[in-house]
Amino acid sequence: MPRRCHFLLRPDDGTRPSRVTPAQLHGLACALLEGAGADHHGQTKPFSITPLLQAPHAPGHALLTLGWLDDQTVPPLEKRVGEQVRIGAQFFSIEDVIAEGASYATLLALPTAERVTMDFLSVTHFTRSGRWIPLPDAELLYTSLARRWNAYAETPLPNPLITELRETVALTAHDVKSAPVGIGQGHRIGFLGQATFTLTGTVHPEVASAFMALSHFAELAGTGAQTTHGLGWTTISVPQHRTRKTDGGAARRTRNRPHRQEPSEADSRANQTRRSQPHKQIL
Repeated sequence: MPRRCHFLLRPDDGTRPSRVTPAQLHGLACALLEGAGADHHGQTKPFSITPLLQAPHAPGHALLTLGWLDDQTVPPLEKRVGEQVRIGAQFFSIEDVIAEGASYATLLALPTAERVTMDFLSVTHFTRSGRWIPLPDAELLYTSLARRWNAYAETPLPNPLITELRETVALTAHDVKSAPVGIGQGHRIGFLGQATFTLTGTVHPEVASAFMALSHFAELAGTGAQTTHGLGWTTISVPQHRTRKTDGGAARRTRNRPHRQEPSEADSRANQTRRSQPHKQIL
């Protein structure tokens, strides 16, 4: 099941965590997922990782989040508590791991809306024909999300549905700035900031569901290229009480939400971690 694991890390030398590179973040992700079925040499990989963050609720500690996308396997990352990991020249002890997840079917069953706003919290870019694109292009964004979805979901999205979504979704507002990032021996120019994407016209219900599912999937998978290196860290917000008009005949689309359950202690801690995660990066 797709999931996110939030790691609370304590520097073993007692000093503040230092800056780390995208390559070092990628190395940590590979080390944590070794033996979990990940193909670390494949073009499409079943994980993402955020930059290293300062932990506001634990001074001197660091936070990072690892996203896992494979619907068939679940790495037992919660069992890593107490282990030591290395990021660059620093060693950290894993003090806590908080996991949360939602199935692909659950994402497809979310209530729909006509627009979403995405915050790009680490440098994000897309590639096309060997060149990088430092803009929140709607077609590139949702095409890349659909490709990763189909690589690991038990129920892939049909190509005609992806095509219709790509032709329907539009970038309708943005506040972004260009930003460089070093990757290995080269560098990229990407962007940071916020963008709003909207479904235009009247769409089929399945297209509206795919739009919402892929938008939420961006929080798990990251957005754009090299999300396994800490790039493309994305969060989304959806307007409340706004549903998308579809061609199913009803002005408002109605879908049943999953049954609400009382949050567990782990869920409550996960929510607290997400709310308290700063945007200040150590990367």
